Amino acid sequence: MRRYCPWTVVPFMPSTKSARPEPQELHTMPMLPPMSRLAGLVAVLMLTTLPVQAAVVDLNVGDDSFSGQFTGTAPSVRENTAEYQFGFIVRPDDEPELQQFHGQFLVTGDAGAAEFDLRAGLGARLVYMDIGPFDGFALAFGGEARAKIPTMDRLSVGAYGFIAPSVTSFSEVEGYTQIGADVAYEVIRGGSIYLGARHVGYKFDDAGRFTADNGMHVGLRLAF
Repeated sequence: MRRYCPWTVVPFMPSTKSARPEPQELHTMPMLPPMSRLAGLVAVLMLTTLPVQAAVVDLNVGDDSFSGQFTGTAPSVRENTAEYQFGFIVRPDDEPELQQFHGQFLVTGDAGAAEFDLRAGLGARLVYMDIGPFDGFALAFGGEARAKIPTMDRLSVGAYGFIAPSVTSFSEVEGYTQIGADVAYEVIRGGSIYLGARHVGYKFDDAGRFTADNGMHVGLRLAF
């Protein structure tokens, strides 16, 4: 019988497999468009604002529009209270598409109506808009008011309006106007449904006046 020496050297045989695996195809996440990133930033601001005594979340849907806003109570200013708000309006099916974002600050208080509960606020709103080839900022001034019907405590009527002249409009925007109104019914304490209408208009450097949003909408308003 043939015996092998335990110290026999075994010749090296190179492997047919590569010692290093083939690199796999990298799957990268597509970059979000700038407006989507801005919308995400607004959402983060809504979620990371300072603790507040009260907050209202408002969402509404129109024929071709979707809008939302978050309102919080800021520290008191003398005998009145102050509110801040972040909001947006989008019309994704339009060509060109409307995207509007705003932040506002209002001093609010009792408007002094003797016969019914009337709350009002005055202040300013900073608006950024992007619609097709046009974009820009506007600093608008205005206010809002809401009254409860005396004989129907759950029913209320509200209205608001903001206007920015050319001197406080920047980039390609020469002016901004937004007005609206709604009738709301408080289904449960802190939860209301409403029917509203609004008009959003801009004035541009070279294109003149343009109606960005106009019509009816239905909404849900939740107070915490």
